[in-house]
Amino acid sequence: MSHQPSVDSKMQVENIEDVEKWGEKSSIQAEAPIAANLQKRIRRQFDKRVLPIVCCLYVLSYLDRGNIGNAKTAGAQTALHLDSSQWTWVLNAFYICYVVFEWTTLLWKILPAHIYVAVLCVLWGSAAMCSGFVDNMAGLIACRSLLGIFEAGFGAGAPYFLSLFYQRRELGLRVSLLLGMSPLANCFASALAYGITHIKSSWGSWRYLFIIEGIPTILFAPIVYFLLADSPGTAKFLSEEDKTLAVERLQARDTTAKNKVHWKQFFAGLTDYQNYVHTAIHFCCNYSFAGLSNFLPTIVEDMGYTSINAQGLTAPPYFASFLLCVVVAFASDRYGKRGYVVAGFATMGLIGYLLLALVKDLENTGPRYLGIWFATCGIFPALAINITWLLNNQGGDSKRGAGLAILAIVGQCSSFVSSAVFPKSAAPFYTVGCSLGAGLTGVIVVLALGLHFKLEAENKRRDMVYGCVDPDEHVDVSALGDGNTKFRYLT
Repeated sequence: MSHQPSVDSKMQVENIEDVEKWGEKSSIQAEAPIAANLQKRIRRQFDKRVLPIVCCLYVLSYLDRGNIGNAKTAGAQTALHLDSSQWTWVLNAFYICYVVFEWTTLLWKILPAHIYVAVLCVLWGSAAMCSGFVDNMAGLIACRSLLGIFEAGFGAGAPYFLSLFYQRRELGLRVSLLLGMSPLANCFASALAYGITHIKSSWGSWRYLFIIEGIPTILFAPIVYFLLADSPGTAKFLSEEDKTLAVERLQARDTTAKNKVHWKQFFAGLTDYQNYVHTAIHFCCNYSFAGLSNFLPTIVEDMGYTSINAQGLTAPPYFASFLLCVVVAFASDRYGKRGYVVAGFATMGLIGYLLLALVKDLENTGPRYLGIWFATCGIFPALAINITWLLNNQGGDSKRGAGLAILAIVGQCSSFVSSAVFPKSAAPFYTVGCSLGAGLTGVIVVLALGLHFKLEAENKRRDMVYGCVDPDEHVDVSALGDGNTKFRYLT
């Protein structure tokens, strides 16, 4: 690592003990670039040993939270004698607790990940299973509230966790794969619901849906405990030499100990305008993210399909959305230009919502079903790349955690809106909900393009004032974060 001005050198010396605590063996001397073959070897280790576990957890978490929409179509609302207003409270119970406990994202920075996440697995899996045993509104709200509390500790922190292992330009693909697990989970949930709702029982097939989908989460907890690495410098599957290289290869280096918070960086994250733009984009995306999960089977059913067929027809758009998340991640990592990607897919989502809001012909459901495809395939990739974009440009770990906390807490609040604008009385077209979705996806286009051009201008300004920088150069962000004169934003 090349020497920075004196303030950076001083900070490196001050943090040398923190470096050792994190398992690094690198010195504060200048570092030679790490050979490409070594980088590839380490990256493949993380792709084999870290990414699959986190992705599986994401699938399980979204199976357990998203199956409420399938349960409604399978008869849960009717069996529990709930009207639209009461069902809205059932949905909002999860989101209220999820938002209130989003601060637990910081625990990824403080606690060993393998212990913290394994405990969460057992807790949220149990809460999901218990939903299948309730007999009234109060019981279901209690289970959904507990599910929100326990999933809040995992969901928002998972992208941050991956950012500890991968370089900035490697992160888009991995985070998009991770967030792409959400539509994939909804695809699985729809397929499972299609099968489970064929169970003929006086007890109710929706109960089996909750129970069967909650069990795998609990069974996965031991795998997390024994196999998940806490950080690059402590990964048991790496040699001592590779542990050192795994930390040194990160282009933006933060030498603050993993179990400590750099408070100056943290408060810098709370005042950075970028975080609020990303949060506004996430707010708009999350309206659809939550609304589609909760109401898509209902929207399809109201096109004239049976409950069972509606469950099956929601799976293909979700699977296509997952594939697009993967494809766009490759392209975004290779070419950058995250703003164009977010804006482009938001435009696709806008077209989808306009079709749903404006086409009111139930005799010809093709255009409305196409609208579902466009809305689903547009929103999920836009949401995934937006979160990746925030992680790329936050400098140190503590600032990244602060930015992600703002995004998760404020951005999640649109879930309350989406829970209330698709009541039974609005069937079969749900004009208000779909029109609102169109408006919010339009806002995403404007915000994404605006941020792209602002960051592009800032990069040009820094190049003019401080000179151009090698994209592969290591930058120490411990003291100055993304304020370091050699830091360049991904646009």
